Amino acid sequence: MSWWRVSSPPVSGGVAMSSQRRARTVQPPPRPALLTRARVTPLLFILLLSLLAGWGVTLLLDPLNMPVRVVSVDGEIKYLDREGLEQTVAQAVSGNFFSVDLVRIRDKIERLPWVKSASVRRVWPDTLAVRVTEQLPLAYWGTDALVNHQGEVFKPQRLPRLPGLVTLAGEEAQAKRITKGYLSMRSLLETAGLALKRLRVDARHSWQIETEGGLLLDLGRRDVMPRLSRFVQLYPFLKDRADASLERVDLRYTNGFSVYWQAKTEQQSQMDSPSSGARIAGK
Repeated sequence: MSWWRVSSPPVSGGVAMSSQRRARTVQPPPRPALLTRARVTPLLFILLLSLLAGWGVTLLLDPLNMPVRVVSVDGEIKYLDREGLEQTVAQAVSGNFFSVDLVRIRDKIERLPWVKSASVRRVWPDTLAVRVTEQLPLAYWGTDALVNHQGEVFKPQRLPRLPGLVTLAGEEAQAKRITKGYLSMRSLLETAGLALKRLRVDARHSWQIETEGGLLLDLGRRDVMPRLSRFVQLYPFLKDRADASLERVDLRYTNGFSVYWQAKTEQQSQMDSPSSGARIAGK
């Protein structure tokens, strides 16, 4: 029977070998060149698209490309000068079909005295469509202007002669209030068969009416509508005088009013007489 000793390798050597093997396992593999190319390619593509987009925008905004060639004007125009309107639009147009400033053009048009409002839009491929709403005059304002139904004062370069319009006068800052008062007073006077010719509000805010027949009504500063209503109720009793005609009524009193009469000539009295054929024919 034989025995032999098996000698084991040094422990330190085995540990060292194991450490070397573990170090080789943890070490990452080198990055391939393909991954780097995959990241660079999208960046180049985005850069190319940005350059193309910038070139396209520059091309579209160039005034020499796709210029505005036609301006069409729509809307019911009675007083507005079409030639002046077209000239205003032509001066306001800058840029091409895409870059033209529509808001700027609209603002330029709305500065024209006879224009109440305007709209501007693009119509492919080279047209600007302008729609204009013209001012509708309600009355003259003073001696050099007009006022619309909303109490907005506008001053045309040439004031036209418009038959049937009354004259309103006062501070321009009070135009809306005066216009509203005029509309109410006109309706009230019409119930008595009177037509308003002129309405004036002075610096003290005192109201005065002149009718088509030349009658003056002083209403004062307060309660102007109740005072005018009181006069309208009594007007049928005041006008029926054969020897005199109403000239002026002062309604500024709290509980009444004073009446000023204009004596008629003999010829006027005969025409106003109930037995006069002229008066019957005039009815």
